[in-house]
Order: sequence, then structure tokens, then C-alpha cells
Amino acid sequence: MADYSFIANRGVIVVDTATTRAQVEAEFRAVFGDDMPTDPATPQGMLITRITEERDAIARNNAELANQINPNLAGGVFLDSLVALTGGQRRSSVRSLIVGAILGGIPGTNVPAGSIAETEQGEQFELVTTVVLDSSGSASGNLRALQDGEIVVPPGGLNTVASSVLGWETITNPVAAIPGQVEENDVLLRRRRAQTLALQTTSINEAIVSRLYSIEAVRSCYYLENYADVDQVIDGIPMRKHSIWACVEGGTDPEVARALFETKTVGGGYNGAVAVNVADPVNGRLYEVKFDRPDEIALLIRVTVRDSQLDVQQLIPDLVMNYVNGDIEGDVSFVVGSDVSTFEIASAINQQEPTVFVRKVELSVVGSGVWSADAMDIAPNEIARTQRSSVQVVIA
Repeated sequence: MADYSFIANRGVIVVDTATTRAQVEAEFRAVFGDDMPTDPATPQGMLITRITEERDAIARNNAELANQINPNLAGGVFLDSLVALTGGQRRSSVRSLIVGAILGGIPGTNVPAGSIAETEQGEQFELVTTVVLDSSGSASGNLRALQDGEIVVPPGGLNTVASSVLGWETITNPVAAIPGQVEENDVLLRRRRAQTLALQTTSINEAIVSRLYSIEAVRSCYYLENYADVDQVIDGIPMRKHSIWACVEGGTDPEVARALFETKTVGGGYNGAVAVNVADPVNGRLYEVKFDRPDEIALLIRVTVRDSQLDVQQLIPDLVMNYVNGDIEGDVSFVVGSDVSTFEIASAINQQEPTVFVRKVELSVVGSGVWSADAMDIAPNEIARTQRSSVQVVIA
């Protein structure tokens, strides 16, 4: 009789395939006799192999399902449920938005919603609502990207009319687009869950950090507290007595200020160059909330690899950017106050493509002309930045 005892007091067990096959062979011999050949080339051997594979699949499926209660391994709707236990949720996809674009053409022209305009790079945006050009042949409208994700458009970057609307001739955007985002994947959500475990409480440092990370567009932050009764410098940051300091990447200033105001210990002060007045919900009094935004350190990355059959010139930059964007499991850099390690970059490349032999990884601050294989120190009020075109590949 088959033994499906894959659950032990220490969890779900995935039995070694050789053990499972031996068990199935024993079952066949018990029915057909001990002298029955079980060689994989025989018909009964192939049947034994098939049954072994099915039992193996059942055991692995059960193990994967059982591990969905583990927040470090869960994915999909199971991970969504675990995040919801602490008041969080997966960040949905958002399309980039251009606010206040100027449309030009013949006065009185009706430009219907859904009309398309393009950037120099070919990214398409659609008009959110219908607009009518005034007597001067101009009108203001908002346009949303057709594709999800972080589509960056600088001022003046939207400059081509793509729809055939009679009388609509020009378009431009005085301000940059508000970048969108793709739906948060399981890797990012697992990492952010660990950063928002205190989302349902207040006052403690963990609660403040959790609240900051719960803001839709916040990607990273660095937080300090001076609980002493004297002003002092902590990690290079001057802080008033009994005060907090946060350096936040992403999110609007009002969102960040509101999060700090609602979760900070009563009576504590703030530090930082960004100041936002936040109204008290009880009496309407305005309180000045301060925090900082990180200074960006633009980096070049040079990766020296051994010659390979793979197209490393195209592959390596993609693998490095997966690490930069935090899309793979493990430690992250390129967040506020986090040093950039050349060793971690090399490890991230091999984590994704083990066949690539990485000889050396070097970093250089843009404009310095100096390359180093040492880790790059990043201060608490700084953040390292790079882009795919800044990743060089050397074959040696």
C-alpha cells in the first residue's frame, strides 16, 4: 500500500526521488512477485517511473502550499493575505501622468478624450478628458500613459500629436510627468512587509518607519532618533534634543509630513531641510514638520568578466539593473543611506546567471574619473543612483 506520510512534526517533507522509486518498486514486487524486472527500460519500469514522478509532484506541491504560511516564502494571494494581517497591501500598477499639458491649434477645436500624443522616445499618452481650444487656440489638459510603469518624461518631452484630430496641431508639457510604477512583485512585497510590521501602532521608531514605507511611492528611507536631552550629531546628522530625523526617497512632501506627524511621539521635535505645515485634525492648528530628501550620488559601474558564449554586453547590464531596482532576493543597495558593495553586485550577477565568471566589479562617481573595487560609502542623507547605460562590460 502506498505511503503518503509526507507530513512530520517539523513540517512537510519532500522525500528523495530515489527513496520514492524504491518504495514504488517494492509495491510492484509485492503484487507481481519478487522476481519481476523493474529496469526503467521495461514496460513496468516505465510505469514505476511515471508513478514515482506523480508522487514526487504531489509531495512538492504540498510542500509549496504548506510554505505559503511562511511570509518569507509565500507568494501571490497568499502573500497578499499575510501582508493584510498587519494592515498593508500590494502596490498596484500606476501609469505615468502629465498634468497641465498645453494643446495648441485652431480655436474652437474639440480634442476628444483618448486622443494620443507621443514623446521623442515614442512613449504614448492619451488625453484623460475632452478639451476645447479657446479663442487663442490653446487649452490645458492631463494625459496618462498607455503603458503601466515608470515612464519618465522631462519638461517639453511630450511634443508630437499622434491622433488625427482636425485642428489639433501642437502639444507640450511645461512640467515633467509624474512617474508611474508596475505592480509590486512578490520579492518587493516580501521585503516591504518586513519594513511595515508596526503599521498598526504609533510612537515607537518601528511604527514611524512602517508608516513611511506604507506610502504608495516611498521606496526607501533612513531614520534616526535623538532621545538625549542635548543637541548632538548622530551618524553625521545634526539633531536637536528629543527629536527625530528621516530622509525619505519618494512620496509627496505632504504625505511624508503627515505620516511623521501622526506617528511621532508627542512632544518630540523634527530635523531636516524640507518643512511642511500639517494641520492638527483636532483643533486645526498648523505644525511645522521637517524631514530631508537624499542627495543623489550618480555612479558608473564597470564589470570585468571572462569571455562567454552568452551576449554579456547585453546581459550584464540587465542583471545589474535587476539588483539596483531590488527585483531579486537578498540584500539591497541603491536605497537611502546604504553603501554600494562591488562584492554584492558580483554576487547578484551570479545569482541570476551562474555561468558568468565575474573577474572584477568597479565603481566610479560620475565625473570623477576614478575607479575603485572597494565598497562605496553612502551617507545617511545620500542615495546611490545609476542607469543601464552607466553599466560598462569589459571582457578579459
